[in-house]
Amino acid sequence: MTSREPLGKSAGTQDSKSQIAERIRGTVLGTACANSLGGPGLGMTRKEIMFSGGVHGFHEFMPALPKSLMQDYRAGELLSDTLVGMQLAESLIAHNGTFAPADFKQRLAQLLSDDEFLLSNPGAHCLLPIRRLCEGEHCNETDWDSSHVGAAARVFPVGCLPPKTDVIKIAVEQAELTQMDKRVSAAAAVLAHAIKRFVEGIRIDSEDQVRVFVKEHLEIAYKIDERFAQSWDDVAPDLNYAQAAEELPYSLINVDSHVNEAVPTAVGIFLIFRHNFEEAVAAAASCGGDTDTVAAIVGALSGAYHGASAIPQRWLNQISQRERLDSIADQLIGLHQ
Repeated sequence: MTSREPLGKSAGTQDSKSQIAERIRGTVLGTACANSLGGPGLGMTRKEIMFSGGVHGFHEFMPALPKSLMQDYRAGELLSDTLVGMQLAESLIAHNGTFAPADFKQRLAQLLSDDEFLLSNPGAHCLLPIRRLCEGEHCNETDWDSSHVGAAARVFPVGCLPPKTDVIKIAVEQAELTQMDKRVSAAAAVLAHAIKRFVEGIRIDSEDQVRVFVKEHLEIAYKIDERFAQSWDDVAPDLNYAQAAEELPYSLINVDSHVNEAVPTAVGIFLIFRHNFEEAVAAAASCGGDTDTVAAIVGALSGAYHGASAIPQRWLNQISQRERLDSIADQLIGLHQ
């Protein structure tokens, strides 16, 4: 990797409140739309998705495909990664951009009796850590669900906090509340910091700049967990970042929900499709495996990078709880005033 070519900045955006607001709104709405777009093919292989949903991937909201693990999914509804992230966002907002563990715990407990959340197919990997937390049980790294990507995927609002906020610290703290696996903490820190950098307006135009971006976040990961860092280091070597991708490479399909696989894969998808929001999200939503979570991560990164104006209006018209999502974005933006 080289650091000779630093990450770029969009002209005039560093101090532009309107551009920062655009990217914060893009993060929130991008996560929700992408997470929902990935629902129909959850648990299916890339081949099965292409056969049932089309070779060009998901570009429209649609009901669950025949072999999906989410058979009750309805087009455009919010899914668990977004719903938990919204609770985190509203907790951060209520405490002026600081993390209040007791408040977030209470909000997570409320989800356990929330019909919309329970119908969003959160799965045991999501539900059990929340139930253990609410029941006061100790969770540790040896638990079977400790390495699930969930606590990293919900971190998108942390990256939208004001510039002087220690987003790495908050990302780790919120992850540790439900999962004590340091790999998840490292992934959450990396994603929160990446979103923060995009909200600030950095650009990744060249292949060298991609590698600078990967190296910058590799250093963050190594300070928290070497195992995740080693997986993160695999983001760059075998992918072509010089030209816009036309299809998903074999190494980025059929993604497992283990944080060491899901997060580097999602970031890899974002990076090779970074010049086009819709193509990045459609690719992630149809990659196979844990499609909804991978898409949520790609949607957060792409939304922070491009801003809300890059999100197709037809998606925004269909996504549920639009008013609440806009309110969260408005209040996150308000923290920057």
